[in-house]
Amino acid sequence: MILLEWQKISKKLQEDLTTKVKKFFPNNDKYIWIIYLWNDQSSKIYVWLKQKYWEKIWIKAHIFGQYKKWDNLPENTKDDYDVQLYMKQEYDNISKVIDLINYLNHDKDCLGIIVQLPLPEQFKQYKSKILSTISPNKDIDGMGGVLSWLSSIDLIDFVPATPKAVVKILKEYDLYNIRWKIITVIWQSNLVWKPLVLEFIKQWATVFSTNSSTPIEKTKELCKMSDIIVSCTWVIHLINDEFVHNDQSQIVIDVWYGHKNWKPVWDVDFESVKDKIKYITPVPWGIWPLTVACLFENIFDIQKI
Repeated sequence: MILLEWQKISKKLQEDLTTKVKKFFPNNDKYIWIIYLWNDQSSKIYVWLKQKYWEKIWIKAHIFGQYKKWDNLPENTKDDYDVQLYMKQEYDNISKVIDLINYLNHDKDCLGIIVQLPLPEQFKQYKSKILSTISPNKDIDGMGGVLSWLSSIDLIDFVPATPKAVVKILKEYDLYNIRWKIITVIWQSNLVWKPLVLEFIKQWATVFSTNSSTPIEKTKELCKMSDIIVSCTWVIHLINDEFVHNDQSQIVIDVWYGHKNWKPVWDVDFESVKDKIKYITPVPWGIWPLTVACLFENIFDIQKI
């Protein structure tokens, strides 16, 4: 079993991005804006990772929303009166959230807007409205739909951060020659599933997709047929040795995780499958830190820098 380590790729990408930031944004006056509307444990960790990574490449990330000081998230520092008013506001209704996004769409110092998912219950019905309000030239997550659609018909080259991280790690290990390979992507979502499946299809792979309605036995059957399994379910230890065959040839990419007793636990039961497959992403962290790097790389992709 070989671990698909992300550290080397992320370090090289960090060096490249730092060079680009210093070249194109030398005044250190640009920002990423994260809209974080509730105190979800997994989301909080991801927000923290984004801020810490971007600090290393000389870009600030500011947070609007419901986080509290005791969450140990860095303080916002942008000295702009209008921005300070938005920062101090409590985002308890959809009108305030939409107004904030419209403001950020026109903020010349804003390089990208991220809405941290999942949304709290009171905003779930407005998810499409919130995401579609983000201007395409600031939608570095690609969740508004415009960029992903243009990419799907080959008018632009854009891949959302998480699918891009999956592709990058496969390329780094010379595993992206996937023509005629069989791939199963478990769970369907706009954030990961659709763009990732599309990227695999562009490479002439045969792609199966399952969701929460797929009988678990059918998912097992498809996984056992596959050369590559990508799991992005948020379901703790859903994937075990019953989903893989025992010839140490398969590749397993673990994208999401949940929490058990306040500790991160991944989709894939690592100990159960590790001796039966050839490649797997590591536990903990999987591909998450690389996803953060890819998210920032999309700024330059959108702006064609």
